Amino acid sequence: MNLLSGKEPFTSSGSATSYTITDYWSFQFSNVLHVPEEVAEFLVAKALGLEKPQNKDTWTLFDMKYRGKRIEVKETSYYHSFNEAGKVSSRRSFGITKAYGEDGAYERQNDVYVFCLLKGTDEDSAWPLELGHWEFYVLPTSTINEMFTDQKTVSLSRIQKIASPVDWDHLRDAVEEVISAMR
Repeated sequence: MNLLSGKEPFTSSGSATSYTITDYWSFQFSNVLHVPEEVAEFLVAKALGLEKPQNKDTWTLFDMKYRGKRIEVKETSYYHSFNEAGKVSSRRSFGITKAYGEDGAYERQNDVYVFCLLKGTDEDSAWPLELGHWEFYVLPTSTINEMFTDQKTVSLSRIQKIASPVDWDHLRDAVEEVISAMR
């Protein structure tokens, strides 16, 4: 399927209505504080110069391909829109569960992880459209396999001990560096 422009109308019996896909997107996804995982994937794709990941589907075993490598994007944040006023989530972690691949192998189905942290602790400082509110940690899956073998999750603090944060402007360089080291 091609990317939609937003101008596509909903139809009724073949006739265009006054509603477009942009109306739907605005209705469904306006509160980006509710979908930081999707925003993180979008930001990683854009940093890598990807218009649309080939396999953008909720049920794929990895999030996108870049230079022949499978990239998995994981997100966590201090603030969640469902937190009570003044309360911040105390534990931040990322899912790193293994899965059965198409070949039947039970393993992590990606080559590179990009762990994304939305840093703010309230609606203003956790606004996901402000790129300065994000930190990214890039690791090869081989490191995750070696250090965390069969773990299903890993804490942000553990990731921060083994990887340095990069900002969005340097994310592509960090991914390139990890991919180059894999050869």
